[in-house]
Amino acid sequence: MRLSDSKPPGPWPDAYQPITDPESEAFVTRSLGRAVEEFGEPAIAVNKVLLRRSRKVPAARHYRIAEDFSLTECVDATNGVFAIYISVDPGHRNYFALLGHECAHLLDPSIFGWYMEGFASVFSENMCEETGRDWGDWKRHFERTRRGPYGLSYRMMLELKQEFPDEYPGVIRFTAVNGDDTDRRHIDIDAWLATLPPDRRYVALEIISEYSDVLKKKASDQYYFSPPYEDL
Repeated sequence: MRLSDSKPPGPWPDAYQPITDPESEAFVTRSLGRAVEEFGEPAIAVNKVLLRRSRKVPAARHYRIAEDFSLTECVDATNGVFAIYISVDPGHRNYFALLGHECAHLLDPSIFGWYMEGFASVFSENMCEETGRDWGDWKRHFERTRRGPYGLSYRMMLELKQEFPDEYPGVIRFTAVNGDDTDRRHIDIDAWLATLPPDRRYVALEIISEYSDVLKKKASDQYYFSPPYEDL
């Protein structure tokens, strides 16, 4: 079959398989409510969330578009419409772990980077615990990995949350533009660190420094990472 490099007609979510699962919808609603309660209102008000399995629908099968990815995007900022794409089917052991992770991105899908990925993974674990769901095989994998950036970013943000339970929720409120890309932002860790007293800031710097070298090497346009400006 010859594939077209053009974009399928209509909005992007229409090119992928819808997930019509009441349990998933209830999980998204509860996760968004928890996120707002813990971290404040989203950057763009969320009025509707479209759930999609990231596999092409028959009408899009002739297009060369990505499949089997997980992503949260704002489809219509004016009306608050978002789409969450999940790389596995409902019922897969990692399905709710992925869904919880993507729900954290509803707070601001324009934030890209390893601080945000770790933040979303910690949130996912908390939501799976709260709703009595297994966190798939993520915890085993994240605790063992020494080079995998998702595991490192998870452990880094988990340690920050445990050490700074009162200050941690504010971390997502400090963002900056990713270089020349005005559509993408990252967590401005220096701005958050500046809110801590000097002695406590040193503790946070110690935590982050343990993971900085590897995460800096794994940085890219999508996975931005900048170590704190202040050295230990």
